[in-house]
Amino acid sequence: MKIIFLTFIIFLLPDLVLSEQNSRVEIYIAKEIVTLEQNYPIATAVAVEDGRIKAVGEVDEIVSQFPKAEINQAYSDDVLVPGLIEHHVHPNLAAITMLSEVIAIEDWELPLNSSKGVRDRKSYLQRLEFAAQNSADLSKPLVTWGFHHYFHGGLTRQDLDKISATRPILVIHRSFHEFILNSSALDFFGITKELVDSFDDEAKEYASFEEGHFSEQGLVSVLPYIMSYLSTPERLIKGLQITENYLHQNGITLIGNPGAYSVKAVQEAKNLVFGDKDTPFRSIYIPSGLFISETYEVDELVERSKDYLSWGQGKVEFLPQHIKLFTDGAMYSQNMVMRDGYLDGHQGAWLMQEKIYREAFQEFWDAGYQIHVHVNGDAGLDRLLDVLEENMERNPRDDHRTVIVHFGYSSFDQVERIKNLGAIVSANPYYVTALSDLYSRKGVGAERSRDMVRLGDLKRAGVLMSLHSDMPMAPGSPLLLMHAAVNRINFANEVAGPNQRISALEALRAVTINAAYIMGMEDDYGTISKGKYANFTVLKENPLTVDQKTIKDIAVKATIVEGRVYPINSF
Repeated sequence: MKIIFLTFIIFLLPDLVLSEQNSRVEIYIAKEIVTLEQNYPIATAVAVEDGRIKAVGEVDEIVSQFPKAEINQAYSDDVLVPGLIEHHVHPNLAAITMLSEVIAIEDWELPLNSSKGVRDRKSYLQRLEFAAQNSADLSKPLVTWGFHHYFHGGLTRQDLDKISATRPILVIHRSFHEFILNSSALDFFGITKELVDSFDDEAKEYASFEEGHFSEQGLVSVLPYIMSYLSTPERLIKGLQITENYLHQNGITLIGNPGAYSVKAVQEAKNLVFGDKDTPFRSIYIPSGLFISETYEVDELVERSKDYLSWGQGKVEFLPQHIKLFTDGAMYSQNMVMRDGYLDGHQGAWLMQEKIYREAFQEFWDAGYQIHVHVNGDAGLDRLLDVLEENMERNPRDDHRTVIVHFGYSSFDQVERIKNLGAIVSANPYYVTALSDLYSRKGVGAERSRDMVRLGDLKRAGVLMSLHSDMPMAPGSPLLLMHAAVNRINFANEVAGPNQRISALEALRAVTINAAYIMGMEDDYGTISKGKYANFTVLKENPLTVDQKTIKDIAVKATIVEGRVYPINSF
C-alpha cells in the first residue's frame, strides 16, 4: 500500500511543482498605501497572488519575504487606497441617462459629452427647445433627463407641446420618479386617457393624462409602455457600455444595485456588458420587494425573491438573503413624508402601502433576510423604525443589519433609536450639496434642511454609515461623495450644518469597508488586508492629507481589481 501511495505522489509531483511555479506573486509599490487597518494604517508595498493579498508592509520587508516576486513600480509615486465601492447605483437608469439629453442642475462630465448645469426656468426651456430642434436624429423621440421643478418651474404637457407639437418629448425628472410627456409622446408610447382611467385609485392620484404628468405609483403604471422604448437592446447595451466607462473613470472596483429592475431581458443586457471578464468591476444586485409585490401576494415574496439568484452571469451576481423595500417617495420630488409636513401644504407619497410594507418586512425578517429600506422623510423613517422595533420584539435577531437607505431628513431623537435597534445607514450626502439651500427656502425650511443627512450625529452615536450616489441621483464618484460629506458645501457656497460634517478618514471608510459591510462582504473587500481580494484604487494624492476642499478633484490613475490592472484612459 505504501508503494502505491508513494508512486501516486511521485506521479503527481511534476504537476504540483508546475502549479506552484505558475502561482505568481506580484508586488505593488506605492508612495503610500492607505490600508484602513488599525495595526498598519500606512504601508508602501503589497504582495498579490491569485487575485488575493498575500502580505502588506514596507518595501524591504515585502521584497525579502517574496524574493522571486515580480515588482510593479508603475505607481511608485502614487497612492493606493482600498478599491472604491459604489454600493448603490442603478445601471439601467444610468444607461438611460447616458443616452439622454442631460439638462440638469449641475455640470455633468460624461464619457461622450459634457453638459453645463442650469438652475432657472428660462435657461432650462431654452436648452430644451434647442435640443428639440437640433439633436442628432429629429425623427426619434427627444428623451431628456435632469429636470427639477423647484429649480426649473412647473412643466406640463401643454408647455412641451409649445416646444414641439410633432416630435415626441419625454422629460425624465431628476428623481426618475416623474415623467412629463407632450401629446406626441403620449401617442408614441400608447398612453391613452382610457388607459389612465383604468388605473387603481392609488395610481390615479399620481397620474394626470391632461398634464402628461406621471409620478410614483402613476409612473409605475405607465413604466412598461415607456421602458419598451428606453430599454431596447440597442439603447440599453450602448448606455451600459458608457456607464461602465464612467464608473471605471471614477475609480470604482465594486458596485451594488439594491432594488434592481426586475425584467429578465434588461438583466440579460446587464450581464452581457457588466458580466464580461474584462469589465473593470464586479456587480452585486439585490431584488426589489416593491416590484415583486406588484405581481405576487405577500406570502409568496420570499420564495419569488429566490428566483433572481440565477439571473446573474460572469461578474454579475444577486446576493442571497437580501431584499429592498420602500417607505416614502423621492427626495428630489419632495415626495418624502415629513413629520411636520411642508411649508406649502403639499403631502408626500408612500411608495408601498403600509399594510403591504409591514407584512413584507415581517416575511423577509422571519426568513433571515437583510432588509434594505428606501426612506427619505422623517415620518418615513418613523415607519421604518416602528416596524423594525416591532419585529425585534416579536422575533429578536442578532446582526440583522437593517439598512436605512438615503437618510434624507431625520430628527435627532431618531439617531439614538437607530443605534439602539442595531440598524445601519447608507446615506446620500449629495442631497446636501444640491438641495439644502433650495429646500431651506422652498417646501421644507431652513432648520430642517440645515441638518439633512445628519452624518455627524450618526458618527457621534456610533452608528455605522456608508455613502452612495444612487446614480444618476448624483454623479457616481466616491471621491465626490467623500467631498460632499466632509465639506457639506451647497449650491449657495455655504456650509450646511457644520456639526454634521465627518472626517476624511470616516468618509473614506464609508466608500470602502463600510460599503462592503452594508452588503455583508467585509471579509473580502474594503481594506488592504491579507487574504482579501486585491482591489485597489490608484490616486494621485492621498484623500486623507490633501486640503479637504480638493478631495473631489484628486486624479484617479487606475484601478486594480483582483490583481488585474485597469488603467484610466486619461493617463
